[in-house]
Amino acid sequence: MYEWLDPLRIIINLTFLSYASWHDYKSREVSNMVWVFYAPLGLTLTLLHIFLTNNLSLLIVLALSFSIFAGITIPLFYLGFFGGADVKAFLCLSLAMPFAPTSSFPYLGVVSPLYGMSIFGNSVIVSALTAVAMLLYNLFLYAKTGTKLFEGLDNESTIKKLVAMFTGYKVTVSEFKNKPHIAPMEEPTKGENGKIIRTLRLFIRTDIDREELVDQIENLLGEQQKIWVTPYLPFIVFITIGFVLTLLVGDIIFGLIMMTL
Repeated sequence: MYEWLDPLRIIINLTFLSYASWHDYKSREVSNMVWVFYAPLGLTLTLLHIFLTNNLSLLIVLALSFSIFAGITIPLFYLGFFGGADVKAFLCLSLAMPFAPTSSFPYLGVVSPLYGMSIFGNSVIVSALTAVAMLLYNLFLYAKTGTKLFEGLDNESTIKKLVAMFTGYKVTVSEFKNKPHIAPMEEPTKGENGKIIRTLRLFIRTDIDREELVDQIENLLGEQQKIWVTPYLPFIVFITIGFVLTLLVGDIIFGLIMMTL
């Protein structure tokens, strides 16, 4: 009798997430109007599902879903791991899809009772693949060109260099200047003897004026010198992929654990 509701919930979520993903990819910004419409519409469909199925216990799942996501994503935002739009996307998902669609039969056959946690886990897995891609790119670049990846950074620790291999890549200062969606992983300074000191920074500050930083790096290193940078990843794209994976495959982490037991 209510078979139409689950496909509608899925379509609404995919529509808003896809739209937000496109804008996140293009500009790393998503209008707040997306969330203003997404959250109440998704919540309305969730409450309608609960009302039509007369399963009031799902209200507890809804409350837990929102509370847990707020407790996880908001601190991650203040720690600098998530952007504001990423937090809003997860909070909207916690309202719009707090429990699994009854018409979904994922390949692994397992999802979290709090459906959003499966989406969260799958999203993190997908985003982690970018680290593997960066490592392979850096190794390929080294094998192809034979150039030193850490020229001018010889005094930095092996741990820092290893992290840089997974999280960044090298571009010229000129390329960095013209690409607003990447952040420098290096902080060049001039020592007392006039020598340029280059330092790897693994934690990127977001409160620094970018134009001022570009001028500082350009003045010290010049436009053609290569530096390590890290991209601002469009995480909503990973959330959308994670949502689709959860629908089709299920909870990858729990699924793999169950397969090993």
